[in-house]
Amino acid sequence: MHPDELFEDDECPCGECEPSLEEDLFPIVMTRNEVLFLDDSLTMLIEKESFAYTVTTMRMLIPTAQLPAPVSLIEKIGMGVLHVTDPEQDNKTTVLHLDATEIYMLREICFSNVRIGREPVGYNLKRKFYTALYAEEYTKELQVNRLLNSIEPVKQKEE
Repeated sequence: MHPDELFEDDECPCGECEPSLEEDLFPIVMTRNEVLFLDDSLTMLIEKESFAYTVTTMRMLIPTAQLPAPVSLIEKIGMGVLHVTDPEQDNKTTVLHLDATEIYMLREICFSNVRIGREPVGYNLKRKFYTALYAEEYTKELQVNRLLNSIEPVKQKEE
């Protein structure tokens, strides 16, 4: 038995084991317009040195930069932008691997009426984000409802 299996507080006495602090990642396929929209809507979150710990943003929070985001999220989206805009590739989509916290952050800027050209990027991104987070739960709920609905007609016939 490994020493870290003996401790519930995830602290291993050998000093070599680190607990996994990473959340599950959800792969989300995004179009060029979707990933560019997200990139345009973010501003980098920075720490400001002063007598009190403060956090600020690189740009004022205005319609062009609506969400302060950590560098790690900007990097993920930046790699997606490079992938779909690479002139030597014909990439129509890219896959971003986002954790639940990042998905919840990004959904804040995805208004369902936002369009780029004819593409409803806000609506599409909301669907993709909620599908990533809740698809399994939603599918189970649908199955239960179908089962319950199939039982109801049988009950009525018996009466």
